[in-house]
Amino acid sequence: MNSIQSPASVKRGLPYWGVVCCALFVAASQVFLKMGVDDTQTFHSGLSWLEIQGLVSGWILAGILCYIISFVFWLKVLKVLPLNIAFNLINIEHIFVPLASYLFLGEMISPMRAAGIAVVLLGVLVIAESYCRVEERA
Repeated sequence: MNSIQSPASVKRGLPYWGVVCCALFVAASQVFLKMGVDDTQTFHSGLSWLEIQGLVSGWILAGILCYIISFVFWLKVLKVLPLNIAFNLINIEHIFVPLASYLFLGEMISPMRAAGIAVVLLGVLVIAESYCRVEERA
């Protein structure tokens, strides 16, 4: 079996990995931003409503960097997937963020929330699978 994939198969797999990477970096950014605002709650300034004091937190800067990286992945995904498919697939963020919140912040996931996460996962899988079928026929 040949270990080098054809350009078509690489192109087909790449957008899905791009969506996953984008969603993972968004989840990381959300966790970092939460950690950053928790760290800076004691800072007060005349412009505290702008949350400028948060920029002194390394966590917030890491969150901003993760957002920028996710944006780069998103642009790569949009080059190869139709927007209506990419936008629906990126909803895996709604799976990754609660899981990251549970794992890294100790936040709880209620049974109803877990059911909602399962529904989102099912929807993303249905959309991805149906789009793959269309692509294989083309």
